[in-house]
Amino acid sequence: MTQLETGPAVTEEPVDHRAVAEQWLTTLDRALTEHDLLGVRGLLSADPWWRDIYALTWDLVGMHGADDIVEQLATALDETGFGDLRLDETWPVAFNGRYIEAIYHFATRASVGRGVIRLVREEDGEWRSWVVSTSLEGLRDFPEPTISVDDAASEANNSPSTPGARRSLTDLRAERRQYRDADPSVLIVGAGHSGLFLAARLGQLGVPTLLVDRYARAGDNWRLRYNGLLLHDFKWSTEFPYLPYPKTWPLFTPKEMLADWMEAYVNLLDLDLWTSTTVHSASYDEAEARWTVELDHDGERRTLRPQHLVFATGKDGIPYRPEVEGEELFEGTIAHSSEHPGGESVRGKRVVVVGAGASAHDIAQDAYENEAASITMVQRSPVLVFSQRNGLKLLFGALYNENGPEISTADLLSATNPLALGLQLAPTVTRRIAELDADLIAGMEKAGFRTTLGPGDAGQAHLTTRGGGAVYIDKGNCRLIIDGEIRIQPGQIERFTPHGVIYRDGTEEAADVVVFCTGYSNMREVVRPVVGDAVTDQLATVWNVDDRGELRTTLRHSGHQKLWFMATGLRLARFYSQHVALLIKAMNEGIIDPQINVDKKQELAG
Repeated sequence: MTQLETGPAVTEEPVDHRAVAEQWLTTLDRALTEHDLLGVRGLLSADPWWRDIYALTWDLVGMHGADDIVEQLATALDETGFGDLRLDETWPVAFNGRYIEAIYHFATRASVGRGVIRLVREEDGEWRSWVVSTSLEGLRDFPEPTISVDDAASEANNSPSTPGARRSLTDLRAERRQYRDADPSVLIVGAGHSGLFLAARLGQLGVPTLLVDRYARAGDNWRLRYNGLLLHDFKWSTEFPYLPYPKTWPLFTPKEMLADWMEAYVNLLDLDLWTSTTVHSASYDEAEARWTVELDHDGERRTLRPQHLVFATGKDGIPYRPEVEGEELFEGTIAHSSEHPGGESVRGKRVVVVGAGASAHDIAQDAYENEAASITMVQRSPVLVFSQRNGLKLLFGALYNENGPEISTADLLSATNPLALGLQLAPTVTRRIAELDADLIAGMEKAGFRTTLGPGDAGQAHLTTRGGGAVYIDKGNCRLIIDGEIRIQPGQIERFTPHGVIYRDGTEEAADVVVFCTGYSNMREVVRPVVGDAVTDQLATVWNVDDRGELRTTLRHSGHQKLWFMATGLRLARFYSQHVALLIKAMNEGIIDPQINVDKKQELAG
């Protein structure tokens, strides 16, 4: 569970939960084999949900209701041959007082995968599915390689070398990474965590992939951000594919450690990365099904012709900073949060932070820790605030902890519920966190900081997927606000003066540094200068949700045959990078038609 999920309550009697799960899977498998859709319907509860994670639809699809599920499965059976259902023997069947939960394996003609079933007991005494998921985990004919002791007997490991022929691994890597004699199949723009994860997944599938990044070193996108930045999530939820953190890793990762880990990841996973690289333009040749990409790298103009172009530049687009009257008169420093250095640059200065989301809190706390003369946060809209201690433990602590399941299993369980169902369940956990954080919230309100639980009390589940507000997971700044170390100013800056600002309510304040934490444009706009208006306008906007409540465009089909967006946090990027890599591999091998990316656009439009 990732939230305090609530399904139909049941009165527990002595039941062999494993036998119930096995029987349900056996019955469903038989119905699928016989194309008995009426039999399938009979296994669904009164309010059933199903989340397909690229396995049956090559897409991320949330289904709700028996009619919807049966209709989708009818198509999937013909197209995929979904079946061969069996319990995962490595994971225990569990009962939490409301539903039986089990992990199972399945197969299609082209792929293999795992899923989760959650069964509830209905009024007639029968166990039926409340939630089912199907998650793509591999392609039958293109499995990820494994290393075995038996490999020691291979001819390659026992053949004598030709004198003078053996070259160092360093030289071989350097030559390969130049891409002089061949083009990468996939070009990923951006070497943040999303780009690195996808490149690592593609590498394991044998897909030549090149990462390019404007920074001088891998990890600089974190390394060069403002001082005091730490990840808000527990370390277990932010681990990298194929390379878990050591046990000595801190609970919340500092930006410097994350940046160094990213740099090490490039080397240890043998990823191809061009740093200090600028992408100028990209055009797509439909006849050849390839991009032509113009770049500057190492002082040289290069032209590459990849099959796929991926933008992994972060879910935020171009920094947005409102124009405020009198900026030209201000004798201090004005910066967007993405450009603000923090640290020693604010010592002894009067700092105004415009905004009240996570970045604003981090920058304000950094200013306090670096002995700024005064700090004011300008808040326009209410913000969801909760503590790390209570909020993260209730949201993610059941799966991501020192005794939690293996990370791929934790991710599978976390991703089971369709996002629309998660939104329905969210108020329960949001209100519970607020109860536990009652003193924190009361103190913030008393200090003038306006808080919210989000629309319908749906909290983080709504605000992080549908927008409409900010979220701050407290790591110390709330206490500074409550204690009066940081002043809260409601409203907005009306205009600048030479030595400060005047707010909309007429309040005037002296300032030396003003930092705008005012967000970014939609990520889609990042590609416009590169691919042009014609291509950009055919793409669905990135993030928010589609008409089924699932994330739109990022990690999914974009509206262009071979253009992709990878933009999300570390936990989701780790999980969904596997699926995007498998989609790309399936296209390259002719298993699916790239036209699916275009055909899905209307669904993504929402």
